[in-house]
Amino acid sequence: MSLPPVDAGVAAAAVAVLPTRLRARLDAAIEQARGWPVEPGPGAVLVRPDEQTTVTLTTPVTTDDRAVCSCLLAPRCLHRAAVLNAAPILGSAATPASTESPEAEPPPPSAIDTTTAQQEAARILRSAAAALLTAGISGTGAVAQADLLRAVHQARIHGLHSAATAAVEAVELIRAARRDDPRFRLGDVTDRVRELLVTCHRVASGDGAALGVARRDYEPVGDLHLYGLFCEPVRAATGHAGAATYLADATGRVWVVSDVKPVIAGVTIAGPASAVDLGEVRLSHHDLSRAGLRAVNAHASSAGRLSHGRARQAVATAGTSWSDAALDVLWQATITDQVSRWLAAASLPTHDRRAADDLAFLDGIVAGADRGGLILVTTTGVQVTVTAPHDDPALPYVANLRQLAAHATGHRVRLIGRFLSARRAAGLALSAAWLPDRHRGHIDLGSTHLTRADLPGATTPPIGPVEPPPMPPLHLVRHHLERVVATGRAALLSGVGTDAHRLTGTHLGTGAAVLRELGAAGVRRTRDAFGRLDPHDAELLARAWLTAAVYEQAATRELIHSSWTSERGTP
Repeated sequence: MSLPPVDAGVAAAAVAVLPTRLRARLDAAIEQARGWPVEPGPGAVLVRPDEQTTVTLTTPVTTDDRAVCSCLLAPRCLHRAAVLNAAPILGSAATPASTESPEAEPPPPSAIDTTTAQQEAARILRSAAAALLTAGISGTGAVAQADLLRAVHQARIHGLHSAATAAVEAVELIRAARRDDPRFRLGDVTDRVRELLVTCHRVASGDGAALGVARRDYEPVGDLHLYGLFCEPVRAATGHAGAATYLADATGRVWVVSDVKPVIAGVTIAGPASAVDLGEVRLSHHDLSRAGLRAVNAHASSAGRLSHGRARQAVATAGTSWSDAALDVLWQATITDQVSRWLAAASLPTHDRRAADDLAFLDGIVAGADRGGLILVTTTGVQVTVTAPHDDPALPYVANLRQLAAHATGHRVRLIGRFLSARRAAGLALSAAWLPDRHRGHIDLGSTHLTRADLPGATTPPIGPVEPPPMPPLHLVRHHLERVVATGRAALLSGVGTDAHRLTGTHLGTGAAVLRELGAAGVRRTRDAFGRLDPHDAELLARAWLTAAVYEQAATRELIHSSWTSERGTP
């Protein structure tokens, strides 16, 4: 059994009341807490640090009195603080949404001013994020995380929902990094910090549209007739795993049925072979992705995730192939339109994005492989590198792509992928006329192993792969942004000048300028009349970092859009 989600304010308060001597031991205690036995109780969860001590968490853990330790030092004890800060944060993206359907909070008006209290809450949250950039992930232990969660609590009180969500996601990713989770990606937390600072800046400047809305679980979307597209295993850096099935309606709108839960040691992870918990549907995720679904009075999130559970009215129906009109419409969208949809969604806060806006629907010919992955040349002449979305050796992505490169070169395929960057996509599912009938229309690259007997044999492709054109070195700006997130301002002590010179040499003058400003902010260390370090330096670093991050995001977006829509072999 896993720990229940804990309110950010409760987790932060548990750290605030700890004596100084115990705060120094908190990080080590949290690591130990992840291995403490967890048992279910009546309306509660019991955690046993040792034979004499029990920490009782009454769910939902939304107030301080719902977390009680039996030791003599409680509530100012290490057991309680360690358990509360080892648990996931309530309301984070990793916390599964309820299957209930409460009244949704309406979005704020498109033009509204923020209050003085909201602006102050944004400044406090921005200062906490600035402290993160100063110290980096390596220096952001449990105490520093609690400072950020305390600011999150105040932000939620004053209605800064988007900023609070970004901050919570950043904390969850920092925790994943510090426990050496192999699914952690530095780029993910870098994006969350940028999103957090942008939102705080907008709110502090009076932009009420940046407030966001409180989390809305599920709303009525009417009756749906859906057709299975594919399913994929889910592996998240937050410690959650499971499976998700994607389905589409006749208009081309994509919906998702997912089963994602915390990973528990010794418990089998739910995967594509696990059963779908939706009304009267008695299929696995694998089978549902090849079948159809009729739902009466369906409920879904704004992201397109369907509410599930036996209380829902849904039955399985016959599916259809990717080449039939109901699903073929997805591949009729031009690459330009698909890339524009993806990039528009990527500019939104993560919780405002639809679940399938980053999917790529591509027709093309397998043209071999290079060091980056499988090479696919689309029917419009765009050369795409198809890679594995996960490095987990237990998943067959890499093996399947290698099989395709070796034994399907020269043959036409229809692919569903996930846009990654310039002419790069993660391969998720594939269909082809030569695929054996036993696969029932398509193969999910993350759950089914291709064998040599499934493949047609390599031939000479009509269009071979070409050397990709050189790309402007925007990665140099991104590199320094990520270094600051990882190790703090110390990362800027070297290398900035050299990379700024390289950017200037490739006519990226703005990139060179923002990078030099970031470097200058990183080495700036002023002191007051008493010799103390000026805390304003952290704010200057955060401002310079945000300027560089916004530039890098915008410039990269333009570069990516150009790469996907230009002629093959040109930048």
